Amino acid sequence: MKSTKEQRRNIKIRQKKLGMSDMDYRGFLSGWGARSCTEMNREQAAEAIAALDKLMVSYGIAGKDAMFWTSAPKNLKTRYDELLPRDARFATPGQLRYLEGLWVQVTRQRTWIRAMAAFKEFLQKRFHIGDILWIEREKVGKIVKVLRVMQNKQGAKSG
Repeated sequence: MKSTKEQRRNIKIRQKKLGMSDMDYRGFLSGWGARSCTEMNREQAAEAIAALDKLMVSYGIAGKDAMFWTSAPKNLKTRYDELLPRDARFATPGQLRYLEGLWVQVTRQRTWIRAMAAFKEFLQKRFHIGDILWIEREKVGKIVKVLRVMQNKQGAKSG
């Protein structure tokens, strides 16, 4: 199957962050027998993204993106689905993924594991919830509001 639009976008972002010239970029892609990322299949694109992430880490320009996402689990789109069917008072798998996604946007942690440990600590201190799995549906909105406020404060500081 052809590479996804998201994969192609991620490859181009990493190319820019690395400051790769077109010639260097094409040379890099030639390792997969491609002249552009649109010629790659999904597996090749995933390998290219991982290789670019490692290159960014080795150059010390990784920032949160590369180190963070290389440490993340591979099942982010289906994470928590094994909880179904679940007691109706608890948050759905989709809600849990959404909360994690918001947390990822506000955390300063540089790896997934540290970010999730910080999220657990945040939930304990702020909402007296011991683990993400124990979030009740009625609390999801309150947690989202707090995370949105944190997002807005970050946006104001950087903007």
